[in-house]
Amino acid sequence: MKKTNIVFLIIDSFRSDKFFEDTKNIKNPTFHNLINSGSYFSNTMSSADGTILSWSSIFTGKFPFKTGIRSSKFNRLSPETNTFFDVLEKVGYHFYSYLPKVSETVGLFPKFENNDNNYDFYMGLTNGLGQTVLDLLNKKISEPWFLLIHSMDLHPPVNIDKKFDNDEYGKNYYERKISEIDPWLDKISQIIDFSNTLLIITADHGSYIKSVMRNGKQIDTNVNANSEILTSKIGKKIPKFLHPLKDKLFFAREKMNADKISKTIKNYELKPHEMRALKSGRADKDHFLFDDKIRVPLLFVGKNIPIGKKISQQVRTVDIFPTIFEALGIKFNDDIDGSSLINLMNDIDEDEKIAYFESTPLVLIDSNDVIGIRTSKYKYFRDKNNPKNRIHFYDLENDPYEDVNIKSINIDKINEFENILSNLLKNSKNNFDNDDELNSEEIENELRKLGYV
Repeated sequence: MKKTNIVFLIIDSFRSDKFFEDTKNIKNPTFHNLINSGSYFSNTMSSADGTILSWSSIFTGKFPFKTGIRSSKFNRLSPETNTFFDVLEKVGYHFYSYLPKVSETVGLFPKFENNDNNYDFYMGLTNGLGQTVLDLLNKKISEPWFLLIHSMDLHPPVNIDKKFDNDEYGKNYYERKISEIDPWLDKISQIIDFSNTLLIITADHGSYIKSVMRNGKQIDTNVNANSEILTSKIGKKIPKFLHPLKDKLFFAREKMNADKISKTIKNYELKPHEMRALKSGRADKDHFLFDDKIRVPLLFVGKNIPIGKKISQQVRTVDIFPTIFEALGIKFNDDIDGSSLINLMNDIDEDEKIAYFESTPLVLIDSNDVIGIRTSKYKYFRDKNNPKNRIHFYDLENDPYEDVNIKSINIDKINEFENILSNLLKNSKNNFDNDDELNSEEIENELRKLGYV
């Protein structure tokens, strides 16, 4: 029996709400056509707000703290941790990819058969990657194949072609970029044989949209993409001994930008979620886990996938591969956190699963990181190391934008959620204390190139 090919598309920083729900200002007919042709999960939670930790979770089906990639600092995947690529390799799949170069350092991915499998900077469907993908799909490549694409179109800084940079394509830079992505997604989907291919579209994490409409005026604190990319390219050429000076200048520049933003918005009445989006910056030491950063789209289209399903029940990115494997009849045995979503696609009730997530640490300085859990009704997150610090608790049904922290009036509920979180952490079989200093430095250097600090 012929095995099914798989296209797995990750669009970095794509928020769920701008994929399907709040899209009236976006020209994205391809996204809507694909949603109507498959099964879409509108309430999907990533396990992290950064790329590497999210990858570690998606491709192992485990929460990040169980993979070894996140210990006291970034690390390689633990040799004890199996990936879904191991399963696919055993059943004969060939692997192709287009990934940022940091993918080479984490020990998570298989050997890819295309020589151009990674890129060094901000590649996206709209600036070369789309055509590269088309060229590969038009070739005769060994079947069955698994093609993994990680597109950086929406990763800050967001650069928009002049044709799309107007109100016809969206009210802000983020919406306009989605409109620019759509034609490339159309070209790719047109050459996919959906009778023998499964397409998955998701994101590693979400993003703050640094743009708010107030009194008929667009308040935009997004950085200038061209200058940001130029600065990053120049920064890559600075010798290592000058890195301390470069870092000092970076933080000084970030502070100047933060001060400028504060002056810009001080005279506007803004809600908490609008304020934090406009003021968010790469050097923020205090990290949070609001839905802006962890709620992502999840779409399955093609072989063995029900058509026209829109499912609002909370699911997780750890559930993606168990779903793929059940849809394609691929057997695997492993102790994972994810579970298949096929029953939900077929209108069979399943209990909602708790979503776990954690923030991604800064590379250059210590950050105040948080961990947490979520149901469809409540979200709880707190300091990564001390459960008594930086407690956040939100009633998602009555406060979907997470504007009001109700920690002081829900002590019993917080204790309940903390017990769930503590047991989740305690029941992990894996303890990874063997940080590889050399490898951590290699990973962190690549993260710096992608804009992480």
